Amino acid sequence: MLPSWVVALAASPLFVGVLGHAGGHSDEEIHTEIRLRNIVAEHSKRAIGKCADSATNQALRERALARRAAAAHAIREQRGLQNEHVLARRDSASLQKWAEISHDQSSENFSIDTPTSTIFASNATCALVPETVIGPYYVDGELIRTDITDGQTGVPVHLDVQFVDLETCAGIPSLLIDIWHCNSTGVYSGVAAEGQGGLKSTHGRGAQQTDDDGVAQFDTLFPGHYTGRATHIHVMSTADATVLPNSTFVGGTSRHIGQLYFDEDLRDQVEQLAPYNTNSQAVTKNTEDMLAPDEATAEYDPFVNYVMLGASLEDGLLMWITIALNTSADYSASVTPAAHYYEGGGVAVDNGEQIVGMVEDIWDIEEEHSGGLVGS
Repeated sequence: MLPSWVVALAASPLFVGVLGHAGGHSDEEIHTEIRLRNIVAEHSKRAIGKCADSATNQALRERALARRAAAAHAIREQRGLQNEHVLARRDSASLQKWAEISHDQSSENFSIDTPTSTIFASNATCALVPETVIGPYYVDGELIRTDITDGQTGVPVHLDVQFVDLETCAGIPSLLIDIWHCNSTGVYSGVAAEGQGGLKSTHGRGAQQTDDDGVAQFDTLFPGHYTGRATHIHVMSTADATVLPNSTFVGGTSRHIGQLYFDEDLRDQVEQLAPYNTNSQAVTKNTEDMLAPDEATAEYDPFVNYVMLGASLEDGLLMWITIALNTSADYSASVTPAAHYYEGGGVAVDNGEQIVGMVEDIWDIEEEHSGGLVGS
């Protein structure tokens, strides 16, 4: 069990408001981000696996294979790619372990006759996914929608995210899944922070409700990068929310707050394309990221699986990942938005006064408690 001071710190708006982003923060704040993250995350990593071979889980996997194959077929048909090979599947395999796997599978050309069990196999195990901070750019009240591109340009991505109960490995239906990420040049929508897209923008943001198999799907674009963070997508799941007539939702209990990462070989190829290559900010490797190492465990791979849907990246990517949740977890206290989105635009939430002094405070906390806590 987490000590009470850690629980209080993790739930504090001070903790959430300053963490999760390098953009716009000093180097000291970036280091603060990971040090606080370590304190909390080290006490929440464990593998489950007892239901991994159950009939329920096997059936869920079979349906997942069929769903991914159908999605790939539909997208390829829509884009006139029926005669192109499917390329570059990420292999299945803590962060260094997953990052060391050879991810460059471009020479492995899957044909139309390649079994879907080979192309779309999932590396998912029923392991508890470590929680991470929500970051300073979460926007409350985003639209429930599949397409979150909003006219932006970049490499098309169809993202399939499946949420399963870590105790039963069964899909979790009716969760509201929020995702948000920067655009191809490292800009976030929906927030008033300097250099970001502004309160009236919504690109790279949206929510979907999971189906009976716990699946939510989004059409988006491969994210760009910004200084201090590896390329990533934020994801949050909310249970028992109320869906409103205007296609937004309110209330509910946050069951998971996390981030998804990408193979560096793939990221590097994407970064060579326009408009990604117009971004002059430094690129951060996965193994050098402040948060990515704590998102991985020996059992959980935080990198999304993918196939290229055609001969080039511009033809698009199908990506998928399975996330196991503790269905009784409650991270609602950590959900602190940077803005609330309403019809006509967003309204900023000012947490500036709460953040003042946070960097200094954490050094005092760490010095007092690091002896018997971190790494225990």
